[in-house]
Amino acid sequence: MTRETKLFSGILSLLLLIVSGTFSRALQTDPRAAEILEQAYQHYERSIDNIDDYIVETDLYTTYYKKAYDNGRPYFRSRTEYSTLGGMESVSNVSDAELFSPKSFEKMKRTARYEGTETVDGFRTHVVFIPELEGIFDDVEDDLDDTMQNGRFYFDAENFVLRQMKFSIETETDDGRQILVEPVVKMKDYRDFEGMQVPFQTLMVVEGLSGHMSEAERREAREGLKEMEREFEKMPAEQRQMMEDMMGGQLDQLRKMLEEDRMEINIQVKNVRVNTGMEDFD
Repeated sequence: MTRETKLFSGILSLLLLIVSGTFSRALQTDPRAAEILEQAYQHYERSIDNIDDYIVETDLYTTYYKKAYDNGRPYFRSRTEYSTLGGMESVSNVSDAELFSPKSFEKMKRTARYEGTETVDGFRTHVVFIPELEGIFDDVEDDLDDTMQNGRFYFDAENFVLRQMKFSIETETDDGRQILVEPVVKMKDYRDFEGMQVPFQTLMVVEGLSGHMSEAERREAREGLKEMEREFEKMPAEQRQMMEDMMGGQLDQLRKMLEEDRMEINIQVKNVRVNTGMEDFD
């Protein structure tokens, strides 16, 4: 597997874990930032009052959520099933969906800094900066060594749903170089399910990746892409279509990264089911 394939899988895993990562230790409190985060969590609590469990099916993965409580405050535990590049299926460990959990919000409130308001896709948002994020890859089984540096969270000023997130991530190349990637994640097309707001489109954009690649790495990636395309051409039409469906457009994303120096991961929700009677995770 090439470095670029690994990087794509790692960034996809990041996107899956953005809603289930662990936020790190706290240093000092900005009252305004803490207030915004508390308001966001209170809105979230009210929105899930009628939800015991739910399932989100997308074109790349399916995530199962089951309600739990921490000192009387609700949140969800989750498990994700998804396909990696090449169609290999993987199931994540059960973990807290910690972006919206009492524990993570308390940690965030101690270090967060309020940076005012900003318009995102026509919506006025409150910008909250978290200077240090750790542990988001604890449950990811891959051979990438990535460290979350910091993040900015853009909460809608009216209903406090997340409209955008920006992260700084330090990753190590095969030759030992440390590089910084800065994905931008946008949540769009929110829809209501028993009061709970679910974004039906999640778009992550990362630019400048190929600038961190050596010429040998770029050559290896291009050769790997061509070999993959040749193998596809040899397949019967039905098998080729099945493989393309399983990959969920990941081949096109790898091609765009090499040709345009830009990676886009556009995840579309296909279906949401709430209160399915799901049993608690083991």
